[in-house]
Order: sequence, then structure tokens, then C-alpha cells
Amino acid sequence: MRCTRAPGGARACPVQPRKFFDLIWSRMIEPGLGSILLASAGGAPLAGALFLHRNGTTIYKFGASDPEGLPLRPNHALFWTAIQASCARSDRHFDFGRTDLDNPGLRRFKASWGGVERPLVYSSVAPGAAEGQESRAARAVAVAIRRGPPWVGRALGETLYRYAGSR
Repeated sequence: MRCTRAPGGARACPVQPRKFFDLIWSRMIEPGLGSILLASAGGAPLAGALFLHRNGTTIYKFGASDPEGLPLRPNHALFWTAIQASCARSDRHFDFGRTDLDNPGLRRFKASWGGVERPLVYSSVAPGAAEGQESRAARAVAVAIRRGPPWVGRALGETLYRYAGSR
């Protein structure tokens, strides 16, 4: 599911339903196909990331961080730990995952670790997709999430994620 970016840079995404995370846990983490890393300071969580690993490759899939904790560089600690674990498993590849072109900070962060950007090609039959335009519905959902209370994002996630494609 695509997220939209507000002019100020904030993202507006429906919140993934709890079942989504339960399935990741039971089908990926418990069988040893992934790991969740958390960085904290003074007992307060600052950042977390989900890495999947299989067939000699570790892939960064999801991450989140508290903006107020960023001066402590929690994401650096997460990636350093993930890279060390990848080496200990004798992985041959470390994939930093996809990054939107309009997210220069994350692109710079991944490049600072030696990540190499490669274009990803998507196909879509949605109207306006070829031009990279979002539908009115997608823009309306993004506005509702940004301006509404937290339960709006959760409710939209519960409803919409079941229809999400491979994005």
C-alpha cells in the first residue's frame, strides 16, 4: 500500500492491522526468518526495525524511530547490529530495502552504509499510475489520516490493507 507524503514531509499511511504484525511474527520471526531490533536509551524506546533473512540475504523491511531520539543515532545502532548478525550468518548480501525517491534523508542514510541505489520498476493498471499520480481517493485517505485522530488511521488500515497489493 502506498503512503503519501505531505508538503512538510510527513507521511500519511493507514496503520497496518494487528493481524499483519501477528502474521509476521508467527510466519517470519518465530521460524527464524527474521529479527526485530529495538534501540532504547534510559528505558525509552527510540527506534525499531524489522529485518528478514533467508538464502544468504538480509533485507531491511520496516523501521520507525522517535524524532526526539535521533540525536542519539538509534538507527545507526540498529543497522550496525543487523549487519553484524548478517555477517555472523555468513550472508552474502545486505539489502537496505526500497526507499521513495522523495525521501533524501533516508536515501543518504542508506548510502552512508555503502548501499547502492537501483531502480525498481512497478506495473499498475490504476488510472494515472503511469504518470505517478495518486487517485483522489488516495489523497482523501491521506488527508483523513493526517488530520484525524489516531483511530482513523487504525480503522482505515483494518479496512484497506486486506486489499493492498504487493507494494
